[in-house]
Amino acid sequence: MAVTLQAIPQASFAAYTAAHKVPRRVWKAAHAVMRCRTAPLGGHVRRCPQGHGTEIWYNSCRHRACPRCCSSRISQWLDHWQEQVLPTDHFHVIFTLPSELHELWQWNREAMTELLFTSVRETLGTWLGATPGILAALHTWGRTLTLHPHVHCLVSGGGLDAEGQWRAVPTGFLLPVAVVRSLFRGKVLGAIEQLWFTGQLQLPPHVDDDGIRRILVAAARQPWNLRIAERYSHGCGVMKYLARYVRGGPIKDHRFVSFDGEQVTFRYGNHRDLTEVGKPQQAELTLRVKEFLRRWSEHVPCPACIRCARGACMPARSGRNSRSVECSCRDRRRHWDCRPQPRPLLPPTATARGSGVRCATTPWWSFRCWPARARRREWSHGR
Repeated sequence: MAVTLQAIPQASFAAYTAAHKVPRRVWKAAHAVMRCRTAPLGGHVRRCPQGHGTEIWYNSCRHRACPRCCSSRISQWLDHWQEQVLPTDHFHVIFTLPSELHELWQWNREAMTELLFTSVRETLGTWLGATPGILAALHTWGRTLTLHPHVHCLVSGGGLDAEGQWRAVPTGFLLPVAVVRSLFRGKVLGAIEQLWFTGQLQLPPHVDDDGIRRILVAAARQPWNLRIAERYSHGCGVMKYLARYVRGGPIKDHRFVSFDGEQVTFRYGNHRDLTEVGKPQQAELTLRVKEFLRRWSEHVPCPACIRCARGACMPARSGRNSRSVECSCRDRRRHWDCRPQPRPLLPPTATARGSGVRCATTPWWSFRCWPARARRREWSHGR
């Protein structure tokens, strides 16, 4: 019988909660996963009018951390953003926090998430000198479910300047990695220091004022991981990669190998051991069930945290009342396989007035001025 994520908390979550203090968000996620498509959630019956057969369909939990009922949501998310992708070159950029800041992340998840997204936006906008189209998704796990906060960004090869005109990347490279790494590091550490000075940073019990200084100094001395992949003629490939992690949690059912009630074995890609074609070798990892549940619970998102965000050049939503953006690209004859019905492009002389371009005058990442409920409602299409 195939092993699923649902079977693990059904067998071991009660014992885990008896020995460990579990946040409410983890408790709700675990119970949603355990009850997904089972009788406690209710369902409906399908019967043949001629009496040939009867089928019982139980309801889904629709929780973000559940891998069983995420397929339709992921497909909807992917279809929406493939329709909205800008007709220009795109780059895949990955911003990663160093391990020295992981403990601060565990004690300040909401503040650190907002800080990370804001630092990414400011880093890209500062260097490019224009407002690019960005689709950013937060991942907090590594291949073995360890804590590894990083942001994957799909960045357009250009942006809108202060006059609302499209400014393309002049060369084949988006950004110089060494310069952007230092810029991103300075913005993140400066934002953490500002939270500490204003009393908004919650410190771990064993860390005092001198300890937070040592943490910031140690993080500043480390070489931060920043990766910029080669440019793509369209962003659909990166979107498919992001879609797999928008919903469903850090691990899917097909990765499980075995579960005997005490230990969990699952597959992962070992990026330190590559195949001849450059792909990670498949390896297996065995964890005690309590350690597996601890790692899994680390990645259950907080209700008010942003998991996926867009830039101003990236249209917010589709529909009759949407305010979409179309870029003026150099090559208008390019065929987009991922967009079977491409919309007409704006002429190069189009201005912000009457063209639907909103980012020339409106801040595109104003998280702090939005209440949490309104923020979740605004970004519900990206979750």
